[in-house]
Amino acid sequence: MLDQSCAVIADGEALADAIARLEREDALALPWLARDTCAALIETTRTLPFRKARSVVGEGDRTVHQDFDICMPVWAGHPLHRLRQETESVLQTGLATLGQAVLPEPLWLNDLVVQRYSPGSTGITPHRDHVRYVGLVAIVLLAGDGAFSVCEDRSGAGDRLVDARPGDLILMRAPGLFGRRDRPFHQLKSVTRERLTVGLRHDSTKPPGEESRS
Repeated sequence: MLDQSCAVIADGEALADAIARLEREDALALPWLARDTCAALIETTRTLPFRKARSVVGEGDRTVHQDFDICMPVWAGHPLHRLRQETESVLQTGLATLGQAVLPEPLWLNDLVVQRYSPGSTGITPHRDHVRYVGLVAIVLLAGDGAFSVCEDRSGAGDRLVDARPGDLILMRAPGLFGRRDRPFHQLKSVTRERLTVGLRHDSTKPPGEESRS
């Protein structure tokens, strides 16, 4: 059973330092959830209505290949929304500690998506998140492995691994953070054990507080 709180274990000082590092590192990972919390959240995903993601999106030199199952939206009241709310609150506190110059508008994690990669999945080729996602991208790794990395372009040049383990939060900058407008290229490959992630984003096309859910 999952308690009312998702028990985020991030240290406040470490979180503020991590956000500050994003200006030069693009993405990084830090401890976020205890092992028993991960196990409880994994169990809550068993009944989610996953579907196969489109294998190819985009065209021409913007073609992206992807190999995973996806669930979005996640219905209201699902325990993953508690994870979203708590993650949002902790990140807002970390941003406030650093001051308004870091992110001039409040961060609302109003977009929640669950992705599941089977063992042997080819992952997703280098791409950038949609421009509507701003501020910070937060990806909670609940289970499995895989090599998540940031790179310089769609060819994967300058590939830099972001070492993350189950229970970690991958933070990636998005437009608006530190006044920057560019979006980091990133990719996932080398999945050997079922990987389960919860992606949390601020969709700037939705009013504050409006969440992606059914």
